[in-house]
Amino acid sequence: MTTTAPACVACGSRELSIVETIAAIDIVEAWRREDRAVGADGLIDLRAGEMLALLPKKIQFVRCARCGLEMAAPAPVWSAAAYPRDQSYPIRWEFLRTVERLGSKPKDVLELGCGTGEFLALAAAAGHRAVGIDFSDRAVEKARTRGLLAVCGGFDALQQHVGADVRFDAVVFFQLIEHIADPDALFAAIAPWMRETSRLFLSCPGPRRFTRLIVEQQAGRSDFWDYPPHHVLRWTLPALRACVERHGWEVEAAIEEPLSWVAASSQIGMVRAIYGRHADSGLRRRISIGVGWLRLLAAASTHRAGVSLYLSARRGEGS
Repeated sequence: MTTTAPACVACGSRELSIVETIAAIDIVEAWRREDRAVGADGLIDLRAGEMLALLPKKIQFVRCARCGLEMAAPAPVWSAAAYPRDQSYPIRWEFLRTVERLGSKPKDVLELGCGTGEFLALAAAAGHRAVGIDFSDRAVEKARTRGLLAVCGGFDALQQHVGADVRFDAVVFFQLIEHIADPDALFAAIAPWMRETSRLFLSCPGPRRFTRLIVEQQAGRSDFWDYPPHHVLRWTLPALRACVERHGWEVEAAIEEPLSWVAASSQIGMVRAIYGRHADSGLRRRISIGVGWLRLLAAASTHRAGVSLYLSARRGEGS
């Protein structure tokens, strides 16, 4: 089935086709199930109301035949006020990899979407001068209480806090680009803040991630959080590479997060236990984790990777 969407926002191809159509109520119900499972009863109706007010009745995803990017159409996203305030900010595999790749020489590092400052803390501990921005006032306040330099808002707020003349050796953004319908605008906003030798590090959910085996958390053909207003783009490595190169960056590495069988099976099993309301039972929890192993063993290679795609790049000549 073809679509009238103009072009791929990653590579510019017009070879697009519809791969999924989902009703807004199905997305909302999947979030309801998650909130109910984790005991967030006070959020269920509030979140459902915000989503129903924002989403059209149906949303389609169109896929680019050239690079594989999937784009929501339409692509409504959370406002800063409505963005889920119960989001967690764990230390991720890509945080540690990026700190290692930054090297030992102190650098000026800018993180977009810094959350509560988990990466900022790692970078600072390694000797780097790290600054973060995020639109969640609650997350930024927590980062600041840890002694980290974090700014609430966008680039205008950053300018007010660090000055218009500051330039950075590296920019990082993890699990961010999938939330943005217009990545061109993101890269245009970044450019004035970069030095000529700057580096770029980013991550986002990958298409082969094991979480798509967690049937309890699925809505349609993907995880409940992989739909508007949360995620509006589903990236592939070729799509990330095409987008970054189109904006003048030279890709150094573009890889998938390695699959940890122990971590993946444990997560699959624990989610199953939480949804089944037997996470407090040691025996039943172990059985659920065993089922997680079986799901991984039975899965095709299309579901055998860690959560993230990861890309690093340098500024190209003339960028």
